[in-house]
Amino acid sequence: MEAFSKYYDSMVGADYDKIAQYVFAAIKEYKPDSELVCDLGCGTCSVAVILERGGLDMICIDRSEDMLAKAREKLDKLGICDILLLRQDMSEFELYGTVDVIYSSLDTLNYLVNDGELEKVFKLVRNYLNYGGLFIFDINTEYKFREILDGGSFVYDSDGTFCCWQSDYDKKTGICEHYLTYFEKGKGDFYRRFDEQQTQRFYSFDYVKKLAEKHGFKLLKVTGGYDGGDVLPDSERICCVMKINK
Repeated sequence: MEAFSKYYDSMVGADYDKIAQYVFAAIKEYKPDSELVCDLGCGTCSVAVILERGGLDMICIDRSEDMLAKAREKLDKLGICDILLLRQDMSEFELYGTVDVIYSSLDTLNYLVNDGELEKVFKLVRNYLNYGGLFIFDINTEYKFREILDGGSFVYDSDGTFCCWQSDYDKKTGICEHYLTYFEKGKGDFYRRFDEQQTQRFYSFDYVKKLAEKHGFKLLKVTGGYDGGDVLPDSERICCVMKINK
């Protein structure tokens, strides 16, 4: 994860402002009194920084020490000292108390590949949300796994680093393996090579919805991405806003 965390922001190319605005809009519409927000799988805290600057108190959780180290570097450079960083696995996370909103962006939930892990997350989120609290998250669609990622090769070349990302999706198991190879320029004409492998799992929207309802959540909003449009056959991401219903 060291190499991935080092180049995460430049490789992912996500529109963090758009994600943050989606969260802000959901809070304004469904729980305007929200103050304390938790980011599950925060990465380098790019979204959390925007939310914090928008007036929210932030707790950020990630299991990767390297990601949190990059997040700390970023926060220090920006002079932000109020964001709490916790190194925890999101399927076993613990908070000191309840919060108003928990969100998880950029297909973080798809990294829960073992049986029962996603349900554990819903249980924990339910436990640590205030009454009427919001759970905002996204998941990759099967279209993305099948048509975009499976068999695909993606190349990133910037700042003296070359990365090749290849993915293989197994339709029977719903497992997608990502293979990343980095070449980082050193002295002279030498490059250092790093190899990483990541695994994701496809979860259907129907399964996620049933799981959420089982643990007391009500679906408030579902969109085909952070633009807020409808879910279409070629949508690559499904975004959900849920709240505690009972």
